[in-house]
Amino acid sequence: METEPDTGPLPDELPKERALGNQAYEAVLDLLVSGGLHPGDPIQERALATQLGFSRTPLREALHRLEGERLLERGANGRLFVRQVTVQEILEALHVRRLLEPDAAARAAGQVPRAVLERLRARVQELLACNEPGNPEHQVLDADLHGVICNYCDNEMLAGIIGEVRRKTRMFSLKRLDRRLAPVCHEHLAMIDALERGDSEEAARQTAEHIDNIRASILEKLARW
Repeated sequence: METEPDTGPLPDELPKERALGNQAYEAVLDLLVSGGLHPGDPIQERALATQLGFSRTPLREALHRLEGERLLERGANGRLFVRQVTVQEILEALHVRRLLEPDAAARAAGQVPRAVLERLRARVQELLACNEPGNPEHQVLDADLHGVICNYCDNEMLAGIIGEVRRKTRMFSLKRLDRRLAPVCHEHLAMIDALERGDSEEAARQTAEHIDNIRASILEKLARW
């Protein structure tokens, strides 16, 4: 009895596969950013698939994407490893962010729903009151605020480029700058206020100052090493 050749997934299965690939990508990226995977760690595909609850097909798609973004790299033996992001790369990424994110904030000013900004403001104030530098909410909140700016800047290409560059800075091994919790919270509140008022010029200025302060803090910490 003849069997039909396997021609791959049916058309209606493709969106589901893409969705799973995106979910796997986000899951692995979360591990990279949170420190669940460290620079130099080998990627053990089978164990990682089990840990994250994905089949190996969407996981491989995610790993291929992360390799393309140079967050993972292949060693001489062909195995994937977590790539070490250098200080120079971080400073270059911050330079690009400094060029692009103030414009995105200016575009988003007055466009973000008040309820969205109020929730962000409440989270910042709560984080400031707790005063716990190691609180993971610090990094999550930072990503959420900058993500909101990208979502409402009305330029998908600009948002995409910023998102890719921000992933690079989130991978930096000095990302936990303990002295920066309170200053970052106040910077975020100033950004939120400008966005809510619809003040494009001030939103851009506060965002630029925020990125400048990140760069200065990294350089200060490196100088103490």
